Amino acid sequence: MNLDIPAGLDVVVPVLVFVFVSLQKWKRGITDTWREEAEAQTLRADRLAEQVAELTSEVKALRRENAELREMLAAKNETTP
Repeated sequence: MNLDIPAGLDVVVPVLVFVFVSLQKWKRGITDTWREEAEAQTLRADRLAEQVAELTSEVKALRRENAELREMLAAKNETTP
């Protein structure tokens, strides 16, 4: 009777199980890391979108003010001899 094969399986099977479990944990860790990174980038994109909207409204307000000042300057230049 040859007992080498079952003895070899006693070593190989736990090693394969360990490798499989380790790979699954590694894969889950990578997935979690990418998910967290994606969520962080989404939050950053939302903040940047809000900042762009605020800056756009500020630029529009400055353009209106600039137009008013130009009109006032043009009116003053018309009245000045």
